[in-house]
Amino acid sequence: MMSIALSQRQPTHRSSWWTLAPWIASGVLLIVLALHLTMDLPGHLTRIGAASAAAVEATRAADVASPGRADGPPTVHLSPSKVEAAGITVAKVGVEQLPTELGVAGRIEVNADRRVEIRSRAAGIVREVHVLLGRKVKKGDPLVTLDSPDVGTARLNLRARQRELLTARVEAAWKEDIAGTVARLIPEISKGVDPGVLEKQFADKPLGSFRGLLLQTYSEFDIATHEEEKTLNLRSQNVIGEHPAIVARHTRQGLQAKLYSTIEQARFDAEQQRRLADQALKLAESAVVDAGQRLRILGVDEDIQELLDHADRAQDAARDEDVTAYRIVAPFDGTIITKSAVPSQRADPIDMLFVLADLSNVWVTANIPESDLAKIPTIKGGTVRLTATAFPDRIFEAELLSVGAMLDPTTRTVPLLARTENPDGLLRPGMFTRILFDGPAAEPALTIPSAAIVEIEGRTAVFQPGGGPTEAPSFALRNIDVGRRVGDRVVVASGLREGDAVVAKGAFVLKSELILENEPEED
Repeated sequence: MMSIALSQRQPTHRSSWWTLAPWIASGVLLIVLALHLTMDLPGHLTRIGAASAAAVEATRAADVASPGRADGPPTVHLSPSKVEAAGITVAKVGVEQLPTELGVAGRIEVNADRRVEIRSRAAGIVREVHVLLGRKVKKGDPLVTLDSPDVGTARLNLRARQRELLTARVEAAWKEDIAGTVARLIPEISKGVDPGVLEKQFADKPLGSFRGLLLQTYSEFDIATHEEEKTLNLRSQNVIGEHPAIVARHTRQGLQAKLYSTIEQARFDAEQQRRLADQALKLAESAVVDAGQRLRILGVDEDIQELLDHADRAQDAARDEDVTAYRIVAPFDGTIITKSAVPSQRADPIDMLFVLADLSNVWVTANIPESDLAKIPTIKGGTVRLTATAFPDRIFEAELLSVGAMLDPTTRTVPLLARTENPDGLLRPGMFTRILFDGPAAEPALTIPSAAIVEIEGRTAVFQPGGGPTEAPSFALRNIDVGRRVGDRVVVASGLREGDAVVAKGAFVLKSELILENEPEED
């Protein structure tokens, strides 16, 4: 019974196993597939990235190969007539042997020969400040106005001397006229002209005290002469005796001697008075000049000749003038780089009010190491080049002023001084620079004509002739990086290769055409 039962259960067990086998096989396949995918995932990702990069590179190649695309390099198309009118010429990028470029660190400094500290020459109180820090001023522009008692005293003294000069001029003119009249009167007296005639002739002529002295003495002599003639006539008729005739003769002789002495003394006194008046006039003029110079010493600019020529204005000036006003002006064109003056402060001659510097040209200083002196044989003459950190793409030229004759034993360097023009004010004192020299050795460098370079949107570029049709030649704009300038050539740092063609003449015309083409059209 038992054996029969076992034989009956065996078929049932085999049937269950075969039913589960497909499901087990499917689970094993899924596990194997998952393991495979996990182990090969980096490879799949690498292949996908390579395919994407290849696609991008192919797109870029297509862009470069299609100059007509909107995102390609800017291109200018010109007609052959425009090309001829613009005089466009093409040059090849060439390799030249140029001196090696050596450089030392430098610094921009104020030109000490064009820098001045503005101080007051007279003590006073600041009334008004006319400039601000950093302001550019012209020669003669007011910087500050002070109230100065010293200037006021000197100005009042000047006006007093001018008034004295006016008096001296009037006195000198009067004495000059008198001397001239006396000089004309004396010959008339010597001729024996009738005193009545002389009185009428010189009635309106200036004679001063000499009128009474000369004419009275001459009249007395004339009376004595007539008295002598009358006495001699009576004596000849024996009307009178000899004694009255002798008395009349001696009286006439005495008055004649008196007349001659009066004439001599009058001639001398008139000339002497004229000379003294002239001397007094010169002393008065000297006093005005001295007073004007005293104001100049205090820093007040006065026109001495104007003071002498218009001394008659002294009275009005003394009444209306602000005598204590002391205005300090700029001695030359420049920039206020230091300001310490403020209203109401006391200003003494030792106080610095401003520092004015002419920044139209600046100094460049550097210290050349001892080890580099032999590498720079041309350092003692000519010009040098320099670059500034603030303007890395611009090269400035400077004139070499001096190279130190002594070596600093501490730093083992030799000082160098150069001067560069700074009309735009780009170089500011305190900036660091790099001074460039041509060394004794030579090195190859790619160069192009300097006329080929254009600046567009702050980038340096050149135009290259394209492969357009003959009826419309094209010129593509290409950005490049440039180095130093050597004569009429510029070193190409990157962007071009030897043998590349660039537009050497007419690049400015192409730049103008490119700008016009890119301007938006108006509705």
